[in-house]
Amino acid sequence: MSSWNAQLTRLFLEHKQALEAFVARRIGSRQVAADLTQETFLRLARMPGDARIDNLRAFLFTVAGNLVLDHQRQALRRGLVEGELPADEAVCPAPGIADCLAAEQEQTLLSDAIAALPEQRRRIFLLYHVEGMAYREIATCEATTVRSVEYHLRQALIDCRSFIKKRLQPKPPSGTSPP
Repeated sequence: MSSWNAQLTRLFLEHKQALEAFVARRIGSRQVAADLTQETFLRLARMPGDARIDNLRAFLFTVAGNLVLDHQRQALRRGLVEGELPADEAVCPAPGIADCLAAEQEQTLLSDAIAALPEQRRRIFLLYHVEGMAYREIATCEATTVRSVEYHLRQALIDCRSFIKKRLQPKPPSGTSPP
């Protein structure tokens, strides 16, 4: 085996997994990632033997990144040209009445949990999650410390989770005592 082939084999064994994971994170498909990773190594193998590359690992990741961009552009172009969803993407039907009712019940349960919070904790929770204020802004507004804001936000989540768990526990039939 020639020195170049041995070097390619070593590079493939050393970097294939990392390169494939890199591509998969950007593409979202393991199968496409495997194909693009293989294409990356093929492009390196097709390079002239006298080509000088100082950092082969960096070169591989650069080529893979460019292949990802090309793949995404082609997918976008195909979508624009065809004017419809790809075959593997089903159209999402409108939510049914059961889904709407479940969402409404969840919203009510969450609203009840927030309403049950102590007044200051509820204000801090709403300022952060609804108004989008930063911890420091809330601390100034509430005349408290940033650490106190952090505590109240953490405790609000714990309190809400506890409230919801209690509400979702099945109630024992009347006339029987809990175990």
